[in-house]
Amino acid sequence: MKKVLFFGLIVVFVALTLWFATVELDGALEEWVFRYGYLGFLGAAFLGGLNFAVPSIHLAFIVPLLNVGLEIWALVLLGALGTTLADSVGYALGHSGGAAFTSLARVRRWGEGVVVKYPRLAPIFLFIWISLVPIPNEIFVIPAGLIRYGFLKTILITFAGNIVFNFLALNFGNLFV
Repeated sequence: MKKVLFFGLIVVFVALTLWFATVELDGALEEWVFRYGYLGFLGAAFLGGLNFAVPSIHLAFIVPLLNVGLEIWALVLLGALGTTLADSVGYALGHSGGAAFTSLARVRRWGEGVVVKYPRLAPIFLFIWISLVPIPNEIFVIPAGLIRYGFLKTILITFAGNIVFNFLALNFGNLFV
C-alpha cells in the first residue's frame, strides 16, 4: 500500500511539473492570478513551489500586482505560504518514499547520522539555502522527509526562509533583471 501511495504521489508531482512547465506566463495562469488577486497569487506560489523546471514563477506577477494596488507584505507572506505548502508535498514524497522503499534505508541512516552528529547544522543550512538560493527547495525538503527530520521543524524553517527569499526577490530582484 505504501508503494502505491508513493507512486501515486510521484505521478501527480511529475504530471503537475510537466503541465506547469508548459504554461506560458501570458496565458491562463496570468489571467487566473489577476482575476483572483491574493488567492490567485497564493495558488501561483504553490504551483511554482511544486515545479522543478521553473522555480518561483509567482515572482513574475509581483510588479503587475503591486501596480493594481495589492500590498507588498501580503504578497511576501502569501508567496512564502504557497511555496511552503508545496514544500510540504515534497516532504511527504520523501517520507513516503523512505517508507515504501527499503533500498533507501542506507541513505536514510547516513542522513540521520549527519543530523545527529551536527544537530545545529541542518536547520541553519536549510534556512540559508531556502532564503538565498533560487533553486527548488525540494533538493533538501525531500531528503528531510526521507530521514524523518521532523515535519513541523522542516516546515517552520522553510516558511521563514521563504519569507526572506520572497522579501529579497520583491525588493532587490529588479537589480538582477
